[in-house]
Amino acid sequence: MDLKIVLVILAFLVVSDCQEEIEEESPELHPLDGYFNNLLHPDWGAVDTVLLRKSPPAYGDGVYTMAGQNRPNPFDISERAHRSNIQASLGSVRGRTAMQVYFGQQVVEEIMDSQRPGCPREYENIPVPKNNTLYRDSEAFNSATDTVFMPFPRSRFDQRTGQSPSNPRQQLNEITPYLDGQLMYGPARTWTDAIREFRGGKLLVLDPSKGVRDSLPAINDVRLPFANPPNPRENTRERRLLPVARFWRFGNPRAMENPFLLSFGVLWFRWHNYWAEEYIKMKNIQESDLEKYDEQIFNYARKWVVASHQKIVMYDWLPRWILTSENFTSVSDDSRFYPIRDPKTNDPRRPTCGQYVYNPNIHPGITAEFQTAAMRYGHTLVTPGLWRRGRKGTGGLQQNCNWFPTNLRLPNPPVQQTHGLRLCNAYWNSQEAVEDDLDALYRGLASTLGEKEDHIMVEDLAGQVFGPLEFSRRDLAALNIQRARDHGLTDYQTIRETFGLPRLNSWGEINTQNRDTIRAIEALRLLYQGSGLNGTSPEDVDLFAGGLMETTDDGPGDLFRIIMVEQFCRIRDGDRFWYENINNKIFNQTEIDFINNEITLGYILSKVTNLRVEGQRDSNGNLVNINNADIQADPFVHRGTDDPCEQPAQLDPGVPPQVIRGSNATGALPLIENCTTWQTFDYFFGMESHISFPLTFIWIGLVVPAAIGVMLLIARQRQRKMMEARKKRARTDKSTDPNTFNVVEWVGKKEGERNVVIKFDSQRKKLHVNDRRGKPLRMIDLRPKQSSQGKSIRLWNADDRPLLSVRAEGEIDLVLKFADVERKSQFSSKLKNFAEGIGASFSTNNFGKAELILNNASTKEDRQKLLDKFFRVICLQAFKDKTSKELDLENLDHDTAKKIAEIQLTRTEFAEALGLKPTSIFVRNMFLLVDSDRSGFVSFREFLDFFVVLSSQDAESKIHLIFSMYDIQRRGRLSKKDFANMIKSLLDLSDSTLDDKKMEELVTSMYKAANISYGSDITFEDFKKIFASDEYAGTLQKATLNLDAIGDIGQPVKNVANTTTIRSKRATIMKNYTQKGAKKKGFQRQQSVVRVTTHQQEYPKTPFAQKMYEITSYISSNRLEIFWGTLFTLVLIGIFLERAFYYSFEREHAGLRRIAGYGVTVTRGAASAMMFTYCALLITMSRNMITFFRETFLHRFFPWDSMHAFHKFIAYQALLSTFIHVIGHGINLYHISTQTSGDANCYFMEYFRATHILASFHYWTYTTITGVTGILLTLIVIVMYVFATPYARTNAFNAFWNTHNLYIFLYIFMIMHGLGRLVQAPITHTYLIGPLVIYIIDKLISLSRKKIECRVVKAELLPSDVTALVFQRPTTFDYKSGQWVRIACLELGENEYHPFTISSAPHEEYLSLHIRAVGPWTYNLRNLYDPDNLEGKLAYPSVYVDGPYGEGHQDWYRYEVAILVGGGIGVTPFASILKDIVHKSKIADLRFPCKKVYFLWVTRTQKQFEWMTDIIREVENVDSNQFMDTHIFVTQFKEKFDLRTTMLYICERHFQKVAGKSLFTGLSAVTHFGRPNFQDFLKSVRSEHPNVRTFGVFSCGPPNMTNNLDGACTNLNKQEGATFNHHFENF
Repeated sequence: MDLKIVLVILAFLVVSDCQEEIEEESPELHPLDGYFNNLLHPDWGAVDTVLLRKSPPAYGDGVYTMAGQNRPNPFDISERAHRSNIQASLGSVRGRTAMQVYFGQQVVEEIMDSQRPGCPREYENIPVPKNNTLYRDSEAFNSATDTVFMPFPRSRFDQRTGQSPSNPRQQLNEITPYLDGQLMYGPARTWTDAIREFRGGKLLVLDPSKGVRDSLPAINDVRLPFANPPNPRENTRERRLLPVARFWRFGNPRAMENPFLLSFGVLWFRWHNYWAEEYIKMKNIQESDLEKYDEQIFNYARKWVVASHQKIVMYDWLPRWILTSENFTSVSDDSRFYPIRDPKTNDPRRPTCGQYVYNPNIHPGITAEFQTAAMRYGHTLVTPGLWRRGRKGTGGLQQNCNWFPTNLRLPNPPVQQTHGLRLCNAYWNSQEAVEDDLDALYRGLASTLGEKEDHIMVEDLAGQVFGPLEFSRRDLAALNIQRARDHGLTDYQTIRETFGLPRLNSWGEINTQNRDTIRAIEALRLLYQGSGLNGTSPEDVDLFAGGLMETTDDGPGDLFRIIMVEQFCRIRDGDRFWYENINNKIFNQTEIDFINNEITLGYILSKVTNLRVEGQRDSNGNLVNINNADIQADPFVHRGTDDPCEQPAQLDPGVPPQVIRGSNATGALPLIENCTTWQTFDYFFGMESHISFPLTFIWIGLVVPAAIGVMLLIARQRQRKMMEARKKRARTDKSTDPNTFNVVEWVGKKEGERNVVIKFDSQRKKLHVNDRRGKPLRMIDLRPKQSSQGKSIRLWNADDRPLLSVRAEGEIDLVLKFADVERKSQFSSKLKNFAEGIGASFSTNNFGKAELILNNASTKEDRQKLLDKFFRVICLQAFKDKTSKELDLENLDHDTAKKIAEIQLTRTEFAEALGLKPTSIFVRNMFLLVDSDRSGFVSFREFLDFFVVLSSQDAESKIHLIFSMYDIQRRGRLSKKDFANMIKSLLDLSDSTLDDKKMEELVTSMYKAANISYGSDITFEDFKKIFASDEYAGTLQKATLNLDAIGDIGQPVKNVANTTTIRSKRATIMKNYTQKGAKKKGFQRQQSVVRVTTHQQEYPKTPFAQKMYEITSYISSNRLEIFWGTLFTLVLIGIFLERAFYYSFEREHAGLRRIAGYGVTVTRGAASAMMFTYCALLITMSRNMITFFRETFLHRFFPWDSMHAFHKFIAYQALLSTFIHVIGHGINLYHISTQTSGDANCYFMEYFRATHILASFHYWTYTTITGVTGILLTLIVIVMYVFATPYARTNAFNAFWNTHNLYIFLYIFMIMHGLGRLVQAPITHTYLIGPLVIYIIDKLISLSRKKIECRVVKAELLPSDVTALVFQRPTTFDYKSGQWVRIACLELGENEYHPFTISSAPHEEYLSLHIRAVGPWTYNLRNLYDPDNLEGKLAYPSVYVDGPYGEGHQDWYRYEVAILVGGGIGVTPFASILKDIVHKSKIADLRFPCKKVYFLWVTRTQKQFEWMTDIIREVENVDSNQFMDTHIFVTQFKEKFDLRTTMLYICERHFQKVAGKSLFTGLSAVTHFGRPNFQDFLKSVRSEHPNVRTFGVFSCGPPNMTNNLDGACTNLNKQEGATFNHHFENF
């Protein structure tokens, strides 16, 4: 066989054997959390289990309140019993060293931790007496006006306890009571992993190049949560609060408290790594395998470290701690110490543990008596500092000890050095001394004696122990006493009895050995007696004070000794993993013997330090003897001169500076320095929250007016841009007519400019101003008055631009802008010739600047202000019983009154006052009739006389007025031609015409109706027969100026009689003056096969009844909206109340409510309400979902068409919730900012904050994710809501749209806002996920088609400011008739979308929209597609199309008979449907269930929607099968037109009889005057179609109309017969 193969096999076998050898050593070790150490009782000794009680609890109320409430103040007890009455500091009588004392502290850190206060905090602060010696020299203490309290938070407890006397409060031990290595490895596995190297089983080292003897742990750059109180030595907040990352990594969270405790942490750290290296050597593990066997190595080292600690604590340290006999210097064996391993006896005063035998029925838990008092016996031994020394030189035991001084690091130190290291100034600065010389610390610990075994505590504890930032120095004795009361411990005598000791009959029996203690006992007795307690025997004495008074030179008294021995015996015997348990297979007997016989603290020091320890071998392997040793063999006890380097003196700050023999110091130095003074801190003012708190809310509040200001600025800029856009560019083409000029007219500052055509009419002596389509805009009458030769014309010419102004007498200025100077010059010449030709005077003035002309021009706006007052005065004169107050004329000054009296109305103004066209024959005749003096103007008196006639109720006078208007020659009769001209003039008012044949038929029918010979003249009596017959007499009589008698569509008709107020009449005149366009009024007249009737509602007369009517009408009109809105609100209130209740009661344990009051419950409720409302808004924005559901049966139960209103409704609730949340958190943050930094960690347990960072208002607001996102969310909400106001949407739509798109960040920040986990885990997602998924899907559907650019193929400007757009239909665009789209015009902003109903039918090749200009965008759109502005452009501007979105009318064709009802602008969706109806009706083979359609159009006046009339006319032309029956209901006419509309109504009656068409619309559709009676109509339809079982009713319009129709359907559905399915939408 090949040699190489053999070698490989042998190597494999060797490695395999090695691996097996390593892996077989894997015994079970201590569980880090203590669970299942005891298999019978798995939770015994586990972390976070309750402290045991040997004595009965003595809470004040038997449940949880502080015990001993009648006992003296703990400060007074400390003052008398635990502070020295002499100046000199006394050392330990039995030679107990500082090593023993501070080793005891690390033992405490290993087995118990009940220091963490409960959460929520419960404070039982201790009042500091004014004469207290600790603080009376402090400036801060003396300047305090109120009582100063030392903070005392009560301990954390089991929340399941403290409910009743049978279940009193039980405090918790947060670590295991076992000696299991938590001190070295941490309280949890994650902590252990953080300090491990994970290579070679070692703990992480700071410098890997150094050996074990010089190594230190790694820096805590992972920020393990060490205890990190403020450094009490420093005097500034910044230096007192330092990051936890400065520490080293240890298992003990409190390892850094003082240098002496830290030195033991380093010792055990090195001891672990020592054993890891030993194991690697023993097993010959190669470097490459260190990671592979890391876990085995680590566990091996861990078991030896734990065993070493167990042995030293139980058998080395504890016997010396409990008792060191008087002969300790002369006896060398263990008989001088407490015989802890002696067999157990029945003597309660001398308890022992005996040999180790594991007993699973022994509970190892820490007792409250041990934790709060007995183990604190060591506080009397704690030294005020430490002597430190270098390596001992040669010579005698006390020679060349090499003591070295301490360099002070105090702020402004009085001296630079002292001999010793002061404890009170080293708290939480531990690394400084360790880094200086760790071995020097160990030498000093072995040489420095502890304090005398008595009741006295040094100043470093009893007054100068570290504290929180707000109380930097505390009295530990007072804290110990208060802690026992907190834990409900009973009195000293009762606990003696509990542990088998007799009660004491007198105070003197406590201690008889120590004179100082006897004096302290007497002082204590007097204190209790002075407090009203027993002065004879020590009844009701606190355990700590009484037990400590028993202390003797040998050690603790009987009570504390019994408590401690009992506790440690249970810890040992109840530990299954104790190193002496051979059954756990952790160690074999040989190893156990090695531990017992060889391992001591001195042995460990010799292995991991550079010390030479007596009886051990040094680093070179040489045995160290007493003469060359650095420290004695037993570092827990110092035998004075018999051990190396006895301390030079007991450290005492009161001793004057001294020169120490053998010290490196030069000259005399103080032994130790004084402690730094007590400091306090105000968290609110100290962190300057009193500045940042108000400033934050001020600047956030100022964002509101700032946003409003920006919005107004944007709106103004937009208006300015609109004004610029409305500035017309004068056409450069010349008119072929020499009397016509194409120019731009400047109307006014607000009105802007318009393209006009100026026409000179020499024959009629007038200047006509028309728009480009020939529609008259105004007319300047230049005919001379009777009293003068001619009017004057003044021309004001601007030199700097082609602009001029024409001012004619009695007219407002005509300001014109020309394409160039040449055209202006041509117009000026033409105007001059025109003026001379008609006999008018002409003059010209030149101005250097055009602004002078514009600023001084008399505009229509100026004229109208004066005319407003003119008409008010007319009303006042006509109705003399009314006051000027009613007419708002109180402030009418003399000059204004004079101007009003001198006003002369032009014919244009006269026509506008009546709402008529100035060019109509009707207006001309009426104007000539009123202008009695033939001046060409209507004066004040003339208009007043005319107004009185119109306002009267005399029918004959009104008909005579009309007769006289057309009896121009005043013959008292009208010829047939005159009569025909009258009808034509009336038709002209309604923009209708008749051909000669139809006119002839109409006149003939009217002659015949009045029994007048055809062709003869008509007298006034004949005229009355036609227009004032019995049929129409009532109509004429009611033709008064009661202008508000009939309301808008859907509004009730007021029953107005003669008592109509002058205010309403005056308001109507003013309204009609400012509104153009003739309105019509009429009454019911038509009835077809299907019965169509109209009615007028009676309006309640009393104010209360009117108000009730309005309320009931509103509820009836919006019942679905009210129901769902109420339901949503109730759900919202429920969410609010649930969270509020939860944080008021169920989260009481969290404590936040206790400091912030019920404000936190309100803010949490508001937070959930915010999440619910803001997330619900996404549903209201899901248009495609709404489109889908509105087409289902669900539209009957949910108002899908009201989603926009619902959006605003929810938004208001969201805003209210936000306001409550923000204001509430402002209050909460104030309260939180006043709390201590540690308390904030309690209230926000799920939020991590570094211990050196104070939880100030500034911190919470500006450095946390919750605070920053909260501010951002507030700003976003402010901006979004400000720019969502109606004003902003109207005047700054782009800004509204862009700011509303911030909703994306709103939801992102909402999610981030909860990630801070300040109060609770994030729950925003629970509200957001559902709506967000729906919205995203909906948005993706929209985005898939949103950016479809469509080419506009046709644009037409229609009357009533309607713009018709016809554009290319995308290939994938499928829609149903009646649906709507959103469009954006590229030139107006490609992201600004507006919704419009599709007016084309699905079968048509192109899409069409009819857009009425009602706002800035629609006006800009109209202006954009104005032919005048498209000159030079090759194509129309394109648009983006987003849609389609659904309406509720798509199912009309599914019904055999469909009834379509449109109201006002609600008729728009039916444009597409009407076209679709005709298209489907012409398809012969189409399976089309619908056989008949009834279309009812309810409108105030069809003139508003002339384009719809054209569509109906188109439908009528192709509807050869009479598929559709159309009825038009005209519901409102202004009463001031009653006279002419009554005449038109009568003509309409005659015209329909003859022509079969409406005089008004020119349609075959029947025109009705009034509102439809839906119930009668539906009944007749059902009668007309008896075989139809289901009728489809589809309506769109104002709520009252749709609700009335819905009510009619509901009533008829209750009756036997066919049913009516109503689908409706509101706008």
